[in-house]
Amino acid sequence: GPGIGKGVKKPSFPKSVGQPEEASPEEQQEEANGGEEANGGEERPEDDGEEEAAYLDELPEPLLLRVLAELPAAQLVQACRLVCLRWKELVDGAPLWLLKCQQEGLVPQDGPEDERDHWQQFYFLSKRRRNLLRNPCGEEDLEGWCDVEHGGDGWRVEELPGDCGVEFIHDESVKKYFASSFEWCRKAQIIDLQAEGYWEELLDTTQPAIVVKDWYSGRRDAGCLYELTVKLLSEHEDVLAEFNSGQVAVPADSDDGGWIEISHTFTDYGPGVRFVRFEHGGQDCVYWKGWFGARVTNSSVWVEP
Repeated sequence: GPGIGKGVKKPSFPKSVGQPEEASPEEQQEEANGGEEANGGEERPEDDGEEEAAYLDELPEPLLLRVLAELPAAQLVQACRLVCLRWKELVDGAPLWLLKCQQEGLVPQDGPEDERDHWQQFYFLSKRRRNLLRNPCGEEDLEGWCDVEHGGDGWRVEELPGDCGVEFIHDESVKKYFASSFEWCRKAQIIDLQAEGYWEELLDTTQPAIVVKDWYSGRRDAGCLYELTVKLLSEHEDVLAEFNSGQVAVPADSDDGGWIEISHTFTDYGPGVRFVRFEHGGQDCVYWKGWFGARVTNSSVWVEP
């Protein structure tokens, strides 16, 4: 379309991308200003935008890929693939997205190039990869958690290691945990996958792995119970897949004696998943007033590339 190529600057490429050398800015300008090769010797068209688009169109494919790879991913998908059939094929193809993955350090420059068919999906999933749970360690008290059940004396946020507890050696950024009481304390979060940037076709067709992790611990002076339930829900909140740990008993003075990780990976869960409902809870086994129940922290939900 007219004007697509307007103002295209020579991008600076990482030296490690082994592609043919491109023309210097002067040569590019010369061609863009009506060199014989760019317009076949005919009179220069009035519309500069059309000419620049035509110039881009005559670039060899490896060079055009490198120009396109400099553009933001959203622009490639929403605008560039609509320009013409050739650009659509390039944007839909694997080489462009492999190049973007290499340039942004998502895969090694010299890594195997044929392991994945869907480099575009890998790129978008890698860029979005993060813990989708809010406030997993109690830094903001109970902010972000819903369906909170305060059994006994209710949930309380405490500083690590806590009374009769141990440090969290697995991640030094974790400073706090949630402590449960003498009756079941539960809390949940519901993650809206589309609001988090995962689109319907990706969820329904690719069905990327959804990885759930949680950490729990007891006290040396009191046994406790812990439970984790995670559900994948449809748009209307029908349960499409579910993981339940059952009630896990943590005895006092247990040999584990520290923080225990529990994890589950959802794969091949079928089309229609739109929400993840994460719920965990705990209580003590001795019915003591206060916060002698299971402790939880560093909970996470990840959509993996």
